[in-house]
Amino acid sequence: MNINFNFQILLDAIGFVQGVTLAAVLLIMNRRKYRSTFFLGLFLLFYSLELGTWISTNPEISVINSKSFLLPFNFSWLLFPLFFLYCQQVSIFANNKTKYWILYPGIASFLAQIIIFFLPFETKQAIDKSEWHKLIFWILGNYYSWIIGIWNLWLLYRHKIEVKNTYSYISFKELQWARIFLIYLLTTSMITHILAYGFLSNLNDIVRNKIIFSFMDLVAIYWVSYFGIVQRNVRALLTKNWDQNNSQNNSISQNHGTTIIPERLEDLMHTIGKYMIATECFTNPELTIVELAEGLKVHPKLVSTAINTIKKQNFNSYVNQYRIKKAEVLIRNNEHNFLSMEGICSEVGFKSKSAFYSAFKKETGTTPTKFKEKLVA
Repeated sequence: MNINFNFQILLDAIGFVQGVTLAAVLLIMNRRKYRSTFFLGLFLLFYSLELGTWISTNPEISVINSKSFLLPFNFSWLLFPLFFLYCQQVSIFANNKTKYWILYPGIASFLAQIIIFFLPFETKQAIDKSEWHKLIFWILGNYYSWIIGIWNLWLLYRHKIEVKNTYSYISFKELQWARIFLIYLLTTSMITHILAYGFLSNLNDIVRNKIIFSFMDLVAIYWVSYFGIVQRNVRALLTKNWDQNNSQNNSISQNHGTTIIPERLEDLMHTIGKYMIATECFTNPELTIVELAEGLKVHPKLVSTAINTIKKQNFNSYVNQYRIKKAEVLIRNNEHNFLSMEGICSEVGFKSKSAFYSAFKKETGTTPTKFKEKLVA
């Protein structure tokens, strides 16, 4: 039991020190080279400081140092809202009004904890054992966090759709890691809640030593730190001002926000297809829907609407179709046998081999290597 206790305290201490240090790095990086890491840095800082609460409420620690009992580091009301604000600022919706109001309950909770912290030790012990303390600072805080977390998943889902309708190169733009991390947070939070309040009594031993929870906290700290450092802001290109004089058809462009009759969309789609073939603009790995629209002299919203409505595709999938068709030609053409698969991948506009293979299999049902093998056979 003493070994378990020491190991749990060790894990929490490592998480505390590492988390605070990495949070400082994220706060320093904020707004550098399109990086919005302020709220993520606060999230990681508070997540790490919360480990101090687990250490201070441990019976052995509180006896040794009663002054550290009930440190005001319970951020159950704040963590998910902070991660929500980070996701909003780094996402394609960064220009939308920031929803600071979701922080208000967490700020109120923090102020209340500061008041409690400066009360006498005996009073704090009584408060810690009270049902209202558990209800307000833990149970309701968890429920509020789950609501914000689910809302955040919806925000990231909408972000993913917008990215695929805007960019042809979407690696690190979808915020896939943020969605997985958020699901991880929600899952571990709910499991912890279920176990902590005795819904699964046969797992009480796990709850008592808390080692598994300390390990999960460490995973979360290193996970969010790494991706927070490498993640850059995703710019909302479709919100930029558009000069209507650049449009070939002002009557359509001026109504890009309203319903366009199918015949006009069909004509526009035909024009887009001819332009893609004639210019082979799809071979530009950084091609965006705005650049395509500028070449066509049509509002980008119209281009997006035409592709979505007529082709039933997003911009990313539509562009990849042309890339795969060109790749098939290069693989079939004996004059290009000197090209490796990596060479063909680069030639048709893919930045990575994995993205090329994934798109090729989605379009043809097989991999480029197997496709070539069939031709040889």
